[in-house]
Amino acid sequence: MLYEAIKKLVQYGVETGLTPECERVYTTNLLLELFGEDDYNTGRRYDLPVLQPVDETGKFTATPWEGTFVMDADLDIIKWLAYEGKLFKKEKMEHNYPHCWRCQTPLLYYAKPGWYIEMTKLRDQLVENNNKVEWYPDYVGEKRFGNWLENVNDWALSRSRYWGTPLNIWRCECGHTTSVGSRKELVERAVEEIDEKVELHRPHVDNVHLKCDKCGGIMTRVTEVIDCWFDSGAMPFAQHHYPFENKENFHELFPADFICEGIDQTRGWFYSLMAISTFVMGTSPYKRVLVNDLILDKEGRKMSKSRGNTVDPFEMFDKYGADALRWYLLYVSPVWTPTRFDEDGLKEVMSKFFGTLRNVYSFFTLYANTDDIDPREFFIEYKERPELDRWILSKYNNLLAQVEYEMSIYDLTKSVRKIQDFVNEDLSNWYIRRSRRRFWETELTDDKKAVYNTTYEILVGLTKLIAPFSPFMADEMYKDLTGELSVHLADYPVADRSLLEPHIEERMDLVRDLVSLGRSAREQVRIKVRQPISEVLIDGKYEDLILDLVPLIQEELNVKEVVFAKHLDEYMQFNLKPNFKIAGPVLGSKIKLLGKALAAVDGSEAVKKLEAGETLKLAVDGEVLDVIKDYVLITISAKEGFTVAMENNLFVILETTLTQELLDEGYAREFISKVQQMRKNNGYEMMDRIKIFYDGDDDIAKAVNIYMDYIMKETLADAVEHTKDDSFEKQDLNGHDTGTKLEKL
Repeated sequence: MLYEAIKKLVQYGVETGLTPECERVYTTNLLLELFGEDDYNTGRRYDLPVLQPVDETGKFTATPWEGTFVMDADLDIIKWLAYEGKLFKKEKMEHNYPHCWRCQTPLLYYAKPGWYIEMTKLRDQLVENNNKVEWYPDYVGEKRFGNWLENVNDWALSRSRYWGTPLNIWRCECGHTTSVGSRKELVERAVEEIDEKVELHRPHVDNVHLKCDKCGGIMTRVTEVIDCWFDSGAMPFAQHHYPFENKENFHELFPADFICEGIDQTRGWFYSLMAISTFVMGTSPYKRVLVNDLILDKEGRKMSKSRGNTVDPFEMFDKYGADALRWYLLYVSPVWTPTRFDEDGLKEVMSKFFGTLRNVYSFFTLYANTDDIDPREFFIEYKERPELDRWILSKYNNLLAQVEYEMSIYDLTKSVRKIQDFVNEDLSNWYIRRSRRRFWETELTDDKKAVYNTTYEILVGLTKLIAPFSPFMADEMYKDLTGELSVHLADYPVADRSLLEPHIEERMDLVRDLVSLGRSAREQVRIKVRQPISEVLIDGKYEDLILDLVPLIQEELNVKEVVFAKHLDEYMQFNLKPNFKIAGPVLGSKIKLLGKALAAVDGSEAVKKLEAGETLKLAVDGEVLDVIKDYVLITISAKEGFTVAMENNLFVILETTLTQELLDEGYAREFISKVQQMRKNNGYEMMDRIKIFYDGDDDIAKAVNIYMDYIMKETLADAVEHTKDDSFEKQDLNGHDTGTKLEKL
């Protein structure tokens, strides 16, 4: 109907002289505009012919501008329209237009005949097959890919190019066409003498002809090649040369358990795989798909050479290693979200994870080699190992269970983050640090055997755990630790649930949290950890749980006494005020009345409720309001002589008064720390004996004399001598400039 109407309109123009006869085709095309996908689909919907006033060189044909390149004819067309009284309006418009990705010049739409696979007939089956696939993230499969399949078009299979897989269709001059399905069939049907080793690419295959079944004439292969995405989609079959070979192997491996590609392949490889498999096998070619997004620069912009914000991956490999780059990209954000690449973040990963793990490994091997110990030659039963060992083993096996779960849902980011946290916080910063003296023991006691067993088991387990993410470092460490051929030939670690001890984890984790708060409280009043303090107060409700771990708290916080107080509020005051930024928009004018209501409540009880996630029910202006933690700003102030730190309803209170005795011990500990640093800087071996010379004031001399034996033991010094010498390296010992010199014996 539309085409008939257009023809009548053009005919009227010709009859009335508005449109010259020679411009009939051009005018019809102007009205049809069959030079884009939408135009083409409209034409198909109304069964319109495809009219082409432009040839393949981009020049007009059969119009007043015959022989003119279309882009050069714009002005002439406008002038012609104006002269003919047909110009409605002219203006410049900025709009999106397709450009060549190589030379960036504008492209021309050109309607050409082609060969299609009628995918619209398979639309329902495509959608059904996709619904059986596990997509990560699921919204890509449901929305982006699912919507694409629900609106699928027929697949334009052919391409007018020289190189590519030749389209296996032969045509006779009589119009008859046929296809060839194999080399064997081509040999049997070819007019020429060929064998099954015939080259199937152009120009060789173009020289092979068939006899027409209809007229007996000679059939020649059509000139088109196949869309390269068809090749990619045929991968599951092509890799096995199916169905000609490997049928059993194919059916064992098809469909694929898992594939991974970028988000840009949603309508590329993901689709071509699904389309061909649905057509050939009636099923999806994959069970699970992990979709990764783009890598952006640190500002969140797409990388491009023109912007100058690209990153050379090989340069990063050379600087940091492939393992570090891979780990960083997984760590920084989930693979299905755009990842901002920042080299500073890569450096941080190098330090925090790879540096830490390498240090733990080096520490272990140093002492194992020094003691000439192979942990595989003895074994302390798990239940007989110290609580610290059982705690780290429980944490490690919990980690294995968590990583197994996160990997099962393809959340690689959570996996690597949990591994990194374990290595940094649990293994290095707590277990190894707390176990140093056990490695230093001269006798091979059961305690020393236990720490060697535990550390070895966890290090070997970690090499297996990180192998998919950092294969090179994992393999190196694994082979050095075990003597085995490769970590990639080992089984992936599985949690031993018999080693999970929640009670031990609860105890030790509580102690760590208390220690962390205690250090925070020290920082508030600027008292160094090496400076002893008299006491720390902890909520009395934890006494039964961690009483036997008090020595650990004392050592970590460098405190003389741990007191379990029944009423911590005796040592601190709570101040509750409205959070105007959050509560203001919700409560409006009532926000001031909320302030008065908060001032009247019992601060300690209110804080306990809010920190526990409960709400406060407060009467404000005759109305009972449910006040949540976000509505309240909580400040805590300690009574004179104390400081307090709080987090998640956990409190630690430190006594801050420093006696002379405490100060003297602080000087001694600071003195030891400086000497140890000098040993390291001087390149001394771990067991080298030394003599210490120092030039300090009376306060330092007094402290050194009091703690002489302790200093000598900790620094492996045979003597400590007080002398006057301005040439000594100066050190700040808690406000006292002290010269120090070491002599290796």
